[in-house]
Amino acid sequence: MNCSISILHPGFYTTVQDNGREGYAHLGVPQSGVMDKHAFMFANAILNNAPDAAMLECTLLGPTIEFNHNVNFVITGSNAGATLDGAQVMEGVPFLAKAKQVLKMSKISGGSRSYLAFAGGLDSQTILGSKSWYYPLTPEGKLTVGMELPLGISKYGKSKGAHLKMQSQSEVIHSSVATIKTYEGPEFSKLTYNQQQQLSDHVFTFSNLWNRMAIQLVETLPNALKSIYTSPVIPGTVQLTPSGKLIILMNDCQTTGGYPRVLQVLDSDLNKLAQMQQGSQFLLCVT
Repeated sequence: MNCSISILHPGFYTTVQDNGREGYAHLGVPQSGVMDKHAFMFANAILNNAPDAAMLECTLLGPTIEFNHNVNFVITGSNAGATLDGAQVMEGVPFLAKAKQVLKMSKISGGSRSYLAFAGGLDSQTILGSKSWYYPLTPEGKLTVGMELPLGISKYGKSKGAHLKMQSQSEVIHSSVATIKTYEGPEFSKLTYNQQQQLSDHVFTFSNLWNRMAIQLVETLPNALKSIYTSPVIPGTVQLTPSGKLIILMNDCQTTGGYPRVLQVLDSDLNKLAQMQQGSQFLLCVT
């Protein structure tokens, strides 16, 4: 019989995510998937899971869960202030939870997202090749109280002698103003020289409008560009709105848009953006 966990408290915004679904953009289906792939890959490697095994992505405040069976688990990403029956749980260190033990994750600090992975991965429903939640494509949009989630078959402990070390993305991005690497988007050449310089020279700030779909920045860029014909967009596309607002699209973004695409964030630096929140600051480095 497969193991499972029960949700006692869902946290602020907790979802099931894996590597996401590809190949359906032409149908208007977002990519979805984990926001911080660095933390995702690290968690699965620790537990000897398949590289794309699904786990819980926790935003700002983590959930409280009860283990219905003995289960190995690990938490990666930002500090979740987690305890197992009151005992501290360290990030990046695998733990064995016994049946009926309760894991409580509190307010996330040093970043915005933590990842809770289980040996064997979450064995939830696969839709269009992915277990990632995206309502209404998937029946669920986020965790709710009383949910019971099945787990896959654990292979933890079958590989020995591996030593993994991870540098926290949250430590990197909060030590100073971060640098986010980008390259020119399809409409970058339509900007004036001064606009191009402003994109590279200004420090930008996360506004209070951010989620898995997009991040809106506080600072504006004077803009006289016309809207474009609806064109493809992907996570990391930086759009310039008629009002001069800059929007960075993220994993649950739409697949097309009509705003000029001035920059594209490198995939590797999307991990940094995934750990930022309101007030975080960074430079956009055009490579």
